[in-house]
Amino acid sequence: MGGIMKSAILILLAFVFACTAPVFATAQTAGDLQADTCRSMKNARKLKNKSAVILGKLQKYTPIKAGKGQGRMFWQWEVSLQGGGRIPVVSKDKSDGESIVFDEYENLDVVIYGSIFYGIVIGDSDPNHQSATGYRIDADGIRLAEESDRKTALDTCWIYLDIQEHLNVEAIVAGKLIEYKPPHDGSKLGDEKIWDYELQIQDGFTIPLQKTSENLELAAFIDKDIFLKAFIKYGIIFGDTNTANMEGYRLDPIALYYNERGYEVSYFDKKIRIDLEKFTSDGYRVHPGGEKSAINYEFCIPASDSVYAEVLAIDPTAGVLKGSKGRSGCSEKEWLVIGSSRQPGFKDVLKKLARLEYIRKITETFWE
Repeated sequence: MGGIMKSAILILLAFVFACTAPVFATAQTAGDLQADTCRSMKNARKLKNKSAVILGKLQKYTPIKAGKGQGRMFWQWEVSLQGGGRIPVVSKDKSDGESIVFDEYENLDVVIYGSIFYGIVIGDSDPNHQSATGYRIDADGIRLAEESDRKTALDTCWIYLDIQEHLNVEAIVAGKLIEYKPPHDGSKLGDEKIWDYELQIQDGFTIPLQKTSENLELAAFIDKDIFLKAFIKYGIIFGDTNTANMEGYRLDPIALYYNERGYEVSYFDKKIRIDLEKFTSDGYRVHPGGEKSAINYEFCIPASDSVYAEVLAIDPTAGVLKGSKGRSGCSEKEWLVIGSSRQPGFKDVLKKLARLEYIRKITETFWE
């Protein structure tokens, strides 16, 4: 969209239970916007180990029908989700549910506030013990679902790719409200101040806002992180087909709220699947006994010499393995890159790499 969008393109027992793209519940308060809404297994996979608002039917736990653990009542309750997925649910203190009176909601559609845990849900991490990895809902609270919950729960857009998946629909968009400044790039309408505000989302894109109501005091939110409920307009966003016009994305606000707690972990930092807190500044992991060791890490990049050169300028330890998928699962159009933590400013290097839009994730390399 020319000058309006600033570039930055973007389980033993095996219990696989199941929550569609991240969605926000329609909030009663601004704080509710901190949790995405889970309505299907697809959602659960995206929201694992995160706070969430879960929509589904509460029912008695259904034991597995075959294999080890057959017929065992590991839990009392589960939530049935859209598409047939089921996830066991307990109160957040990991009790059997007595602290929340689940019985009152049996076979009813509910809204559960809590988190979606993914990990060892039965047994422990001792490889000599039987265990099961899967999903579990740890509930903070519960209430009956209303028709409005199903109709008005909105998807959440965090980055540009989310925006692209929500054309001409209402959604919640997270970002910083800033003053709109014309790009002065010589493009059509490029010198005009068409809008007063735009929303800068986490991956650097900005999207103009068209004020839709005088009751919205946008100026009070300038340079603040907000959640914006808006209609995401795509198409001609200024002018019409018979006049000078501009095509792209525009946000038509309906309501907005302060993002009072920030983003906890930024979009870019989520790409780094390594606990940097366990490393020294020069890239050595500190073990419980005090010993230290360096690691290798890996990621995929587009199969391009110029892209590799860009990565190498940031990370001089980066070596490319063409044709190797690695644990990262690189495609046929990608190269596997492996770097070493044994370098000055290791943590900063990973953070800079994570800001490259074509790097999806950075994980530790385990040599076999």
